[in-house]
Amino acid sequence: MFTHILVGCDGSGQAMKAVRIAAELARQFEARLIAVNVYNPWMIAPIQEEQPLDMGLVARYVEQVQQDIEKQTCCKAAELGVECRFVRALGHPVDKITQVAEREKADLIVLGSRGLGVSEAALLGSVSDGVLHHAHCPVLIVR
Repeated sequence: MFTHILVGCDGSGQAMKAVRIAAELARQFEARLIAVNVYNPWMIAPIQEEQPLDMGLVARYVEQVQQDIEKQTCCKAAELGVECRFVRALGHPVDKITQVAEREKADLIVLGSRGLGVSEAALLGSVSDGVLHHAHCPVLIVR
């Protein structure tokens, strides 16, 4: 039924549940599993105007965070006997997740219902809601 499954991961508990479900589905359908992490650079704002951001420091921080999420994600998939390819992206999460899904010819996107975004208090997170409305393929929201 599914041959290419894409899972969005941000390191949150909801995302790791989504990784588990996506890996189980990938194993069941013998599908490729692709994990994507999108870092939104617009989420960083200078605390004080007189202290500009050190963009080198920000880049190293983003790299470290994405490395940690990649390791956590791929280890979870491996525990379930599934190989996982990890994709890193910068930009708006909804746009990037849907773009990667189209480029990779995903026939299912799996996302946690809420992640580490500013709207985590909402019933359905803004990223999962946005992907649900803009994806070219079915979207499974994991609670």
